[in-house]
Amino acid sequence: MRSKIVQRILDETPKEVKIFVKLYGNVVVRVHQIMKEKGISSKELAEQPGEAPSELSKWLNDDHNLTLRSLAKLQAELGDTLLYVSGKSPEGGK
Repeated sequence: MRSKIVQRILDETPKEVKIFVKLYGNVVVRVHQIMKEKGISSKELAEQPGEAPSELSKWLNDDHNLTLRSLAKLQAELGDTLLYVSGKSPEGGK
């Protein structure tokens, strides 16, 4: 059972913040899942050319707003899909 204070905070949290937190969490979980499946350590991933270990740490520890570019870099290094975006038409149709 949630306290009234917690419920009020959740009710007042903007929808885009809720969506962002969910997406961010899903991406981080997926990165860790791929790393485990492929036997890649955080250190090994951080040692990839062009990335500082501190940058990877920011990406995976909620200290960084992941951009499409940083997601693309992670996906390229991991060799697996991190994020899937459905192909809806520009008109908003199905």
